[in-house]
Amino acid sequence: MAITLRPVRPVTALMAAAMLFAACGGESAAEDGAALSARPPQEQTTITQADVATPVELQAGRYRFGWDAPECKGVDFALTGATQGFVYSKKSALPKFQSIVSDVPADTYTLAQSDTRCTAWTVLLDRIGN
Repeated sequence: MAITLRPVRPVTALMAAAMLFAACGGESAAEDGAALSARPPQEQTTITQADVATPVELQAGRYRFGWDAPECKGVDFALTGATQGFVYSKKSALPKFQSIVSDVPADTYTLAQSDTRCTAWTVLLDRIGN
């Protein structure tokens, strides 16, 4: 007996996968009570000295914390969570650099820069993992 192979259409494959997922009791993060973030994981957040008063919502995970302060002799940053008690501090004499911040809990954060010699700077927060 000859066997005829037919190509699987993408729509058919997606429907089969969806039915299998539903049959296995899969739930989305919204259904199981997990908090959803306002920003997707690949989103980058830029903060300047002009908008330090505006809180930033971050997802839980690992972040690249980079700054650019070309006219500064030093920076002294503090990223502070509103409810989780998480604080990340970075003091440096480098005008441009990046560091990695691990285990950041989901929260709303404010950023402060307290070195009085530095009045013009930009910070880029880039989520790079869980």
